[in-house]
Amino acid sequence: MRKIAFTQWHQQATFHNPLHGGQLTAQDIEVRVDPLTGHQSIFNSALEDKVSILFPETDRAYAAERAEETLKTCFLCDGRWKETTPRYPSELIPEGRLVRGEAVLFPNLFPLAAHHAVVMVGDLHYRELKDFPPSLLYDALVASLDFIVRCHAANPEMAFYTINANYLPPAGASVVHPHLQVLGSPQPGTHHRLLLEASRDYAVRNGSNYWLDLVDAEWTEGLRNIAAMGDSRWITAFSPVGVHEVNAIWTRREHFLQWTEDDLRAMAEGLSGLLRGCHEMGCSTFNFSCFSGPLGGSTPEFRCMLRFVNRQNLMPHHRTDDYYFQKLLRNEIIVRRPEVLAELFRRHFDQTV
Repeated sequence: MRKIAFTQWHQQATFHNPLHGGQLTAQDIEVRVDPLTGHQSIFNSALEDKVSILFPETDRAYAAERAEETLKTCFLCDGRWKETTPRYPSELIPEGRLVRGEAVLFPNLFPLAAHHAVVMVGDLHYRELKDFPPSLLYDALVASLDFIVRCHAANPEMAFYTINANYLPPAGASVVHPHLQVLGSPQPGTHHRLLLEASRDYAVRNGSNYWLDLVDAEWTEGLRNIAAMGDSRWITAFSPVGVHEVNAIWTRREHFLQWTEDDLRAMAEGLSGLLRGCHEMGCSTFNFSCFSGPLGGSTPEFRCMLRFVNRQNLMPHHRTDDYYFQKLLRNEIIVRRPEVLAELFRRHFDQTV
């Protein structure tokens, strides 16, 4: 018996539409429900060919202008990070910062957790999404995992870690220069806790692992699966929490201490492929968070997973894509069907990794 239920239901909105000469119009509204959390995403079929109403493409000239302007004061560029960024105590990181190729990890000046690191992703101040090579992302992820391993060894009580990214101001970044952020805390954050608790509840109800069941269901249905690379499985989210959401699931990894170089390489290759696909769609910004089970423990009901979303594109006077519907009602608007999105992303993945 199938355990994963991809639930959706429909409603109609009816009104006299001035765009159609005042004729009475009925619009179909599709509501999708996330199989694990119950999160709702809404798709209005009338918007299918009008994505630009909610999500206009990047203004490339404006992006270049902003990159040039912010370059002058960037504290990471031209090696300025050596003088302007903080350092960790020698007991944790003897050299003060972790350097791997063009990636540099250092403390956040305004931390949101006991362990909160920033990782500079390359020397280049601004990159279009097609310009994040896997090798660069790999170095940044290696530095991130090295930091997590060191922090856990120094303080095992700090068991809950995430690896995260904001790229460009519409995605919440305070600097243009590409960077990651690593958070480590003794307790999981709100969504992190929800994932862990819902995974445990699913295992109790069904006697199986939700994430493995999800991978099996997505590969059986074949509508939203993108790629299998090493231990990771990449899919578009059935009920996304953000624009163009893609998930990656590591089927044999409960927490980050179990990760290998191959896992990091798959994440780097996958992210690079996603970003190339997003560039093809005219996008310029993104967030992602990669979640781990508690370090050093056993959580057989959970698997490491990543959520990736685009945010509103870089353009003058951009409108936010996060308002009452998302922020307070905790729903999301689907601008492209996940099944259509999966077809686009498949072209940008090398499944030989």
